[in-house]
Amino acid sequence: MKSYFRFLSRNKLYTLINVVGLVVSLMFIILLGDYTWRQYSIDSWHKNADRIYLVGHQEAFAMWPEAVKSIKDMCPEVEQTCCVLSQKGRVKYGQQEVTEADDENAIIMLTDSAFFKFFDFPLLAGDRLSALDAPDKCVITERLAKRLFGAKDPIGESLQLVGECSSDYAKEDFDTTLVYTISAVVKDFDHTVLPNETQVIANMARYPQLLGYHFQNYNFASTAFGSCKAFFMLRPGMTLDSKTKNIDNYISKNYHPLMGEFKTSITPLKGVLFAPQNGGKDLVKGDKQRLHILLAAVLILLFFAITNYINLTVANTGFRAKEMATRKLFGSSQMRVSLKLIVESTLMVALSFVIGLFLAVSLQDDAANLFRGKIALLEDINVVSVSVSLAFILLTGIVSGILPSMQLSRYQPIDIVKGNFRYHSKMVLGRLFIILQSVITITMLTATLVVWLQLNHLIHAPRGFDAENLYCIMSPDGKSQTIGKQLAEMPFVEKVGTYEGGLFNYTFPAAMGIMRGDSFMMLFCTTMDQASFDLLGLKIIKDHGSSNGSYYLTENALHQLGYNNETRVLDFGTGSTAPIGGVLNEIKLANVLEGEVPPFAICIDKHKTFPYFLVKTNGDKKAKAVFLEMVKKLEDPNAPKVFGLERVQSVEETIAKAFENERNTLRIVSLFTMIAVIISILGTIGMSLFFIRQRQKEISIRKVMGSTSAEVLLLMLRIFSIPLLIAFVVAVPLSWYVMTDWLSNFSYRIALSAWIFVAAGFTCFIISLLTVVFQSWRAASENPVNNIKTE
Repeated sequence: MKSYFRFLSRNKLYTLINVVGLVVSLMFIILLGDYTWRQYSIDSWHKNADRIYLVGHQEAFAMWPEAVKSIKDMCPEVEQTCCVLSQKGRVKYGQQEVTEADDENAIIMLTDSAFFKFFDFPLLAGDRLSALDAPDKCVITERLAKRLFGAKDPIGESLQLVGECSSDYAKEDFDTTLVYTISAVVKDFDHTVLPNETQVIANMARYPQLLGYHFQNYNFASTAFGSCKAFFMLRPGMTLDSKTKNIDNYISKNYHPLMGEFKTSITPLKGVLFAPQNGGKDLVKGDKQRLHILLAAVLILLFFAITNYINLTVANTGFRAKEMATRKLFGSSQMRVSLKLIVESTLMVALSFVIGLFLAVSLQDDAANLFRGKIALLEDINVVSVSVSLAFILLTGIVSGILPSMQLSRYQPIDIVKGNFRYHSKMVLGRLFIILQSVITITMLTATLVVWLQLNHLIHAPRGFDAENLYCIMSPDGKSQTIGKQLAEMPFVEKVGTYEGGLFNYTFPAAMGIMRGDSFMMLFCTTMDQASFDLLGLKIIKDHGSSNGSYYLTENALHQLGYNNETRVLDFGTGSTAPIGGVLNEIKLANVLEGEVPPFAICIDKHKTFPYFLVKTNGDKKAKAVFLEMVKKLEDPNAPKVFGLERVQSVEETIAKAFENERNTLRIVSLFTMIAVIISILGTIGMSLFFIRQRQKEISIRKVMGSTSAEVLLLMLRIFSIPLLIAFVVAVPLSWYVMTDWLSNFSYRIALSAWIFVAAGFTCFIISLLTVVFQSWRAASENPVNNIKTE
């Protein structure tokens, strides 16, 4: 191997390009490999994983605890059930306290006593069969045990749990003095869809005291953090497929009378991660589309690195041909020479893999945030992962080395001994790889541009209301007048209004029910003063005249109620009515992809000040920070948090957050596009350098025969331009197909136009040419005597 290392040390650019490309691509392969394994094997490690199912609504995993007991009695296929409900709150031990302010992961999980019979989360202390067999028992995680108790044994100690009251109006059961006895310590949650941030697991029997109310049968059993989940363990070999209709009828009749027919979903535990009902709020959520994008991007990087290695190694054939011929003269067979070259490529891949592994470990937290899933490389090292890694290194090394070995081993020693060997390559393989790399690069540049345009299209989509420089401020109890006065004195505040009931930038605004004969209709409603109505810039289609207590209805609301533009009275179906002030243009929620446009109603109350403020500023960037400071000074630190919402929200920021998945996709595509472009540039630099080195004599002769440096430069650039033009022709239909398929997932989307493909192709063309123009100009400008006299 000495000759190989000597060759690497003498050809530093060759070494640098190959090592950088392989290290970067292998680093991402390692990160993505661990991420993918965790995604597809999540919760599969539970002993009874194949028998556990999550039962809920087809649109959301939600179920009433009381209904679960009845369903179990109806279905002999069910062996046992377990309800799980997560809630944020405060954990107190003596003078120590863990709150959301100290730790955003202060999550309290409420569950039935069967939890540790269902799931095999390992206990570090305590008995899993009796850990939750009483209402006042709780289990804490290893992380919380170390934080509160250090080396002290926590078993038998008392904790005080204070939940987040879900509403100012739901405090009849709220209790801030609940005390639980620690019965066990569980290892921190990992590799599960249940909230990995869980710190306390408590018996569900006292959930009303932690939430402030009992679950009612006319609404989903949910909190501000998430809904109640019902896990069913079926008897071996049993299914619930034949019982879904019975469950639908039972829930629709007893628990869901106002929402229409209930549709049951039965999801295997292993499928919960990717299930469409998984909103990611109180369960770990996976995204197959993101996973496919990551896999494609990493494979592209690996392809670029391998093709660069093949290209540069083949381009350097002339520099190693004598070495290989000499080996043959001393008795080495062609097979042995080929094997040596494959071993060399495998060694380079192995060294690059080791470097990539170190980089992957140091960057795994950042990658986990980008990929939106946990990565734990050191924890996941085992016999299987090591074996897979070795097999991957060997396979990559063979693929990388087989073509160069075929190229180098085909030369006869006698030609080199006689001095007849001259290596001139037409670079057919190299040009093919450059075309393929350029096709992929143009496609990735197109994808980046399309994702960016689509994201901006969604954020700035017309929603029927004005969001620019608007802020929502939730007043602490009893501080409305104080906040109103302070806002009026701020120089950057242009206008202030008040409202209650939730605004359109929320995912779930407030709603009220209207009876229409035997049917029931949900009407999203916000009550506000005239100032807020004006600030929102709502477009009135038909105006009957605003009066106190009048309702403005959207066209969709009017249609669903069976009214027309001339209807003047809103009938609630309960014997009460209200005047209709007019008809509004359609209003959409923050996320315009949220299915059908919901029916909205705006109630105008001109004589009341509400606890929620709508503030219009002049665009001052410091406005939000000032609002937050104002609210913080007025807020009682001991008061329970309401809904878990921020006290100050920018309407524009809230709308942008609704498309966080699309933002994440843009970040991923942009990152990998940038890395692919860099690796491609390195490969092009290397190829152009070795190509020009082979053409030095030709360039010198052309100049002696009268060609100018500019003419020689154009000739060199033309040689590299033709593959780029071919790549553009191939990349356009490919890019169009890929991005059309991606955009088809959006109900509200941009139209692909020709300038997008032209911009991507032109960018790739300019970048590629700039990488070779400097070297080509140096070769074209060099004195021809320097090259001719060496021949």
